[in-house]
Amino acid sequence: MLRTQQEMIRAVSHELRTPVARIRFAVQMVEDMTEEPVVRRQLQDIDGDIEELDQLVDEILTYARLGSDSAQGIQLATETTDCRAMAHRVVDTLAPLHAHLRLEVLEGEGVDVEADPRYLQRALSNLVANACRHAEGHIHVSVTREARAVRLDVEDDGAGVPEADRLLIFKPFARLDDSRTRRSGGYGLGLSIVQKIMAWHGGSVVVERSQRLGGARFSLLLPTPDMLQGEPRHAWGRRIGDA
Repeated sequence: MLRTQQEMIRAVSHELRTPVARIRFAVQMVEDMTEEPVVRRQLQDIDGDIEELDQLVDEILTYARLGSDSAQGIQLATETTDCRAMAHRVVDTLAPLHAHLRLEVLEGEGVDVEADPRYLQRALSNLVANACRHAEGHIHVSVTREARAVRLDVEDDGAGVPEADRLLIFKPFARLDDSRTRRSGGYGLGLSIVQKIMAWHGGSVVVERSQRLGGARFSLLLPTPDMLQGEPRHAWGRRIGDA
């Protein structure tokens, strides 16, 4: 049933691309035919809506590709990954898009993990992008090595996430009925994608109150090699996630 559902989601998402592309082409043609300011403003709004549809289709396809919650049968292309360098890449990419915010990677030692760098960076990027939607002025990214895990924290100075909703927000298409969600938009898939990526790696993602900035603190927890000895990756991820 899960496989059928995933195939249906992928098929529908791919089919959506064709009419969206046709609409974009038609809008560009009409835009080239008129200089009326009112019409051009309307066309720009339509183009913005089309861009949102494209992003939504990409998110749905990514979510479907990640597969079931069990993460069984997934083959990761793991390699030694410098988490701090990855954090700097994510911040350097997103900071120019949010000039009103101060994004920084806190100082610390280099921390390497065995992970799929493409998907791990996607998970961290989703968390930082999520923080950008909710922060008032500051976002901190930190990387630390603990006794049993490598930890990547993303903290913001926004309103935070109510304790009662801290599990709900990881469900696909979940939207909290509060000011944090209403003013930020989003599709409700970004955090679900993060959770699935971490399940692939045998890790987890958790959210708490940021003691440093007062808003939310999202944490990616990756097991150290000694934690994974003698048990599958996804078992450790479920255990720490439940904790």
